[in-house]
Amino acid sequence: MGEVRYRMLEHMTDAYVEAYGRDLSEAYANAAYALTDIIIDIGSVETELKKAIEVRGFDPINLLYNWLETILLEMLVEQNVYREFSTQVSKEDDSWLIRAECFGERFVAEKHRPKVEVKAVTYHLMEVINEGNRYVVRFLLDL
Repeated sequence: MGEVRYRMLEHMTDAYVEAYGRDLSEAYANAAYALTDIIIDIGSVETELKKAIEVRGFDPINLLYNWLETILLEMLVEQNVYREFSTQVSKEDDSWLIRAECFGERFVAEKHRPKVEVKAVTYHLMEVINEGNRYVVRFLLDL
């Protein structure tokens, strides 16, 4: 993939991330990619495992928080790491929904070489911005 998926923004102690997408679905997929890339060597992840994940939120920011928290828990609790995310974000009645297919494998420390420990996803500085031609999402990870 040639386009820039995300970049790191300046922050004193934590990881402040800005991810991009042509639409909300791609921006959320790239946010999950960024989260994974910050924690492990994402290039070492194979796509042997496919898992369907559904997450709800009461607005786009809550959905982003719940989505990233779910991906983090997949790593920490389920020991699954993902490299590719096929996502579809939609608004249904009074809530927002992300349906995703995540492609990766079981975590192996020697192979995936952990970089930093993310303690939590936070709401602090979290934003979802429609710039017209693209979406930008920003979030802070407590390290």
